Amino acid sequence: MSKNNSERHILLVEDESGHAELICRAFADSAEEYSVIVARTLSEARTEIENRTPHIALVDNGLPDGQGVALVPMCKDRFPIVILTSHGGEELAVQALKSGAMDYVVKSPEAFDSMPRTVERTLREWHLIHERKREEKEREKLIRELQEALANVKKLSGLIPICSSCKKIRDDKGYWNQLEKYLLEHSDATLSHGLCPECAKDFVSGAS
Repeated sequence: MSKNNSERHILLVEDESGHAELICRAFADSAEEYSVIVARTLSEARTEIENRTPHIALVDNGLPDGQGVALVPMCKDRFPIVILTSHGGEELAVQALKSGAMDYVVKSPEAFDSMPRTVERTLREWHLIHERKREEKEREKLIRELQEALANVKKLSGLIPICSSCKKIRDDKGYWNQLEKYLLEHSDATLSHGLCPECAKDFVSGAS
């Protein structure tokens, strides 16, 4: 198969050659583009994962060097895993899903033929799950930022030195500031200017 950016890289961990061949054939006949790498043991699978992270892994549970579900805890946050087995059983299905596998498939000719559809469905679910997780993290970050902003709201409190003549205020660095400037910097107040009745009379008198 030709390699391009849209090609899906699949790791197939399967020690039975006949099953691996049927699964690879199903992907070869699919309209989508796939690159299938076959590993026959857990050890080979780990080596392949270290060399290149797949988009998805199809893992037979009964492997020569252990159970395929052993791969799930170390990889479930990096890519989705579908567990394959020749013998269906609720206990194994529950074990696989609890460990973090995205799906559990009992091997059959029909299951092999529909493997491309299984992969597409699993990848869609995987992306939806991780998109929700990303949105939740962004929402949590926004909440934290809002909480920090609220905690840092500036409030006027304590003793404020003010000049009895010009009404300037001394800040904590010893500088004297206009009252308006100090209020703007140390509170959330928005200032507007006007004249009180007494000053208005003085202003009119002075202008006449």
